[in-house]
Amino acid sequence: MTTTTDPAQDPRQDSASGRDWTDTAIEIASGATAVAMFAYGVALSYSVLHRIAQASGLPAWAADLWPLGFEAFMASAALNALAEQRTRAAQATWWRRVPWYPWALTACTAGGSILLNWFHPAIPLDPPPGWLVSLVYGLPPLAAVFAWHLFLQRLAHRRRQERQQAKQDTAWPGRSGELDTTPTDPLAAVRALLASETPASRVTASHVQQLTGLSRSRAYAVLRQVRTQTPGPNGQPALSGLEETPTSHRKD
Repeated sequence: MTTTTDPAQDPRQDSASGRDWTDTAIEIASGATAVAMFAYGVALSYSVLHRIAQASGLPAWAADLWPLGFEAFMASAALNALAEQRTRAAQATWWRRVPWYPWALTACTAGGSILLNWFHPAIPLDPPPGWLVSLVYGLPPLAAVFAWHLFLQRLAHRRRQERQQAKQDTAWPGRSGELDTTPTDPLAAVRALLASETPASRVTASHVQQLTGLSRSRAYAVLRQVRTQTPGPNGQPALSGLEETPTSHRKD
C-alpha cells in the first residue's frame, strides 16, 4: 500500500524555506554590519583629515570641506572605474577588461587616506611639516583636474555609444546587429541580405554599402549582379528593389 505525501506538508519544503529565511537574515545582518563599519570608518577618517587640515592653516570652512573632497574624489573614481569596466566585458583578454586609469586613481586616493590615518599619530601637527602643508593645499586642485578628466571621459564614451546606436538605427531593419560580422566576400554578403528580404523592406545599394564598405557605385553593381543571378517568382531575374537609379550610379 502506497501513501502520497501532501506537497504542502512536505518537510523538505519546510527545511528549504527555513534555509532561505536563514540566508536572507544572514545577508541582512552582514549588509547592516558592513554599512555600519563603513560609516564608522568614514567618520573616523573625516576626524583625522579634518584635524590635519586645521593644523595646516586652512580656514574653518575649508578645513570642514577638505576631508569631504578627499573621500568624494575616491568615490567618484571608483564609480567611473565600475562604469567603464561594464563596457569592456566583451574584451577577449583580461587586461583589456580592466579600466586601469580610474582604478589607479581610486587606489592612490584610498592609499593616501589610509596612510594619513595610519601614521597621523607619528606626524607632528604643532607645527606641521612643510610637506604636509603642501599636501593639504595642493591635493584639492590636483583632484579637481583628475575628476574633471574622468567626467570628460564619461561624456566622450556616452557620445561614442550614441553614434554607434544611431548607425545601428539607420541601418537596414533586422540587420543592425550584423555590421561587425560582415563576410569578406561582398557577393555572399548581398546574397545573405537578399535571402532575408521582404516586400516591406527592400534591399538597396545603400544597405549593401553599409554592410560591405564598398563605394556607392560598386555596391550598386554588386547588388545588380546578384539580383540578375537570382531568379524571381516568374523565372525572370529579380531586379526589383534597385532604388538607386543608374543616374546616381554614374555620379560616382
